[in-house]
Amino acid sequence: MQAIILARRDFRESDQIISFLTLEKGKMEVLAKGVKKIISKNSAHLEPFSYVELEIIKGKELNHLGAVQSIDYFINIRQDLQKSLIAGFVVSLLNKILEIEEKDKRIFILLKSWLKFVNNCSEIKLVMVDGFVVKLLFYLGLDIVSVEKTSRELKKDLTILLEGDWQLIFNLKFEKGEYEKLHRLIYKFLVFQIGKKINDWGSFVFS
Repeated sequence: MQAIILARRDFRESDQIISFLTLEKGKMEVLAKGVKKIISKNSAHLEPFSYVELEIIKGKELNHLGAVQSIDYFINIRQDLQKSLIAGFVVSLLNKILEIEEKDKRIFILLKSWLKFVNNCSEIKLVMVDGFVVKLLFYLGLDIVSVEKTSRELKKDLTILLEGDWQLIFNLKFEKGEYEKLHRLIYKFLVFQIGKKINDWGSFVFS
């Protein structure tokens, strides 16, 4: 089964619970036995936002992780601190928002395409996260473009974030102060609709 790792958390002395997103079954969790041990072969493949092929073994209470093979480690993201921080934020956001086995193939495709673009682009821009969030919310039935009453210019920007591809979003240019307004609108909409505490990715640049 192909999956993108969202998060890992400690469970007992040497085990971890691995959260990941799949195309077929949405978000899932498995118990990875012994993964914290130095000799573990799987640990390196289970870092957040790794794209992997994994085997799931049926368990009584929790399914167990079997073999894991890396498909794409997104090495360019990991070698860039800013990219790595933001990619880590995106997968942790998905882990917080999505319920177990909440199925929507579009979300897996969205995350995979976003990671591939970020891995290959020259730099990371926060508007890439805004675009990801706008598209994600739309797939969850929350259309900020239709709901929010705002200026014509901001509405135009929101439409591009929803409908545009990653290259178009990457190339967006803003007048002074325009991006900050757009970002805060998206962040406040996200927090209000999700009803959970979510860190502001804008804090990577402005506070």
